[in-house]
Amino acid sequence: MELPILISSAQLIDTYIRWLAFSKQLPEKASRSLSFNSFIWAVASIFLYQFLFERFGINATTYKSVVMLGWLPYFLIFMRHTRFIQQVFVLGMGTILALLQHTICATILLVNSSGKSDLELIMLEAFGYLLLFTISLPICKRYFVKLLPSVEFFEMRPIGIYVAVFPLVILSSHLIRLADGVFVHTWTERLSRIYLPLVFFFFHRYILNAVRNYYEMLRVERNKMRIGAQLTEIKEYNELIQANQQKITLMRHDLRHSYNIIGMMLDSGNISAALEYIRRQKAKLEQENE
Repeated sequence: MELPILISSAQLIDTYIRWLAFSKQLPEKASRSLSFNSFIWAVASIFLYQFLFERFGINATTYKSVVMLGWLPYFLIFMRHTRFIQQVFVLGMGTILALLQHTICATILLVNSSGKSDLELIMLEAFGYLLLFTISLPICKRYFVKLLPSVEFFEMRPIGIYVAVFPLVILSSHLIRLADGVFVHTWTERLSRIYLPLVFFFFHRYILNAVRNYYEMLRVERNKMRIGAQLTEIKEYNELIQANQQKITLMRHDLRHSYNIIGMMLDSGNISAALEYIRRQKAKLEQENE
């Protein structure tokens, strides 16, 4: 039962690391649901792994199968609350971290592997991986909290899809080589697995820089559009003011002309004509308002 507990505990910590990438965008209710479901599966997986080891024995094949496929249930649990494209990217980066730590543990064991059985090496590797994962948790936490680019970045087609699947695509060559019955691989293979995370570190830094540059460009474009819209509104406002001023000038001219006509009629004593003129002007204004 010790080995299933070690493996399930390590997978639960790995799930926590991947959850950190989504922690800023997940609501509290979703985070609680993920935590509860992940813990329930971690407990259930202990008994499942124990059954598999009793049925097929503890060897390199069964141990690697359990470790390499143990991510799938947690992936499905996360899919209820996260976007698939983001989850693929985080899974790839988390797998790179797990591969690095497994490689470090196995490399240490390679130095002291003489005289030990496969069962002893597997137990030591599982315990060492869990211990290393626990010790490196503060560093991993600091990195994975800032790991995930925004949703808008992954919605850029096709670059968003390329970025999301690239970690898993590069990892596939190493994972295929690991899917064998050999527990201790050569030093050359181990060094390549240590080199891989370093490459992906710079790759991820490039992604973050690209995201920042992209959103800076969007911000500048939005500001240009906003300023352009404001200038258009100001121009339309000025045109409206000028049109109103012209109307006011015409109204003043018409009023002045009407006053002159009424004044001449009153001076000549033609009051009835003046009243009739005023009546016509009033009817004209009422008709224009309609």
